[in-house]
Amino acid sequence: MLRVWERRYGAVEPIRTDGGQRLYSDADIERLRLLSLVTAAKRSISLVARLPADELARLVREDEEARQRVGILDGPAANRAGVADDVGEARALARSLDAPGLERALRRSLALMGVPSFLEAVAMALVRHIGEDRKAGRLAAGAEHLVAVTLRRVLEGIIPVLHVSSEAPNLLLATPAGDRHEIEAVMAAATAAVEGWCVTYLGPGVPASEIAAAAVNASARAVGVTVPRVGGRDLLLEELRALRLRLSARVPLLVGGAGARALAPELRRAGIHVIESLADLRVALRVAGRSEAP
Repeated sequence: MLRVWERRYGAVEPIRTDGGQRLYSDADIERLRLLSLVTAAKRSISLVARLPADELARLVREDEEARQRVGILDGPAANRAGVADDVGEARALARSLDAPGLERALRRSLALMGVPSFLEAVAMALVRHIGEDRKAGRLAAGAEHLVAVTLRRVLEGIIPVLHVSSEAPNLLLATPAGDRHEIEAVMAAATAAVEGWCVTYLGPGVPASEIAAAAVNASARAVGVTVPRVGGRDLLLEELRALRLRLSARVPLLVGGAGARALAPELRRAGIHVIESLADLRVALRVAGRSEAP
């Protein structure tokens, strides 16, 4: 793993002995320790490998604080169980199509945890479980749509009240043509707002040509596309490759969702950043935020 991190991603540059053996300095070892911790939080090594040590340390601290908020790190068993209880309650309310109850439960979790922890500990877990329930045939008709609509209402309610500077960089968000599932895009928008970005959300099913044109008109510093599912594989790849070619080379294309993870090798070869988690997205936005505006 160390050789892959070194050779493919430039994470460290150890010196060599006359015999060709690698010698790692104390600074190399500390950097590798930090990289191990931040990738354990589901960030891609490709996104964090070249971050400075102080930024890596900051990410580790944030992860520890987030885990403490949801009772995972050195917290009492009651707190740890509380997160699972919140997800279980929301899941049961969705199955019974109790829309008011689901919204109350989600708003309560959001208020107790704060936006970042809620997104990762509850919202993402709920969406994943509901998807599993749908595939297993355990879900009433309309329940998955109910979760998406309710989560969107809860998150869209808090995005406007997050303080974002008028000079903040702009993230353009959409889902590609042919895809109408947008809840992951809404969660990405909330994550970006927490990171201090302005967000221009185009909605679902937008062709590559329109996304690229909107990115120029909105002076987007980055473009995000969520792909919850892989439908027509070849058409989707063609659409995303076309979008990458239409964008300025200085504007990163960030593609997330289960569909993106399934197409990760092909997307990376096309110069597209694959976002595997909300933690990944936060890192990608911080890197993009430090770059020059296109």
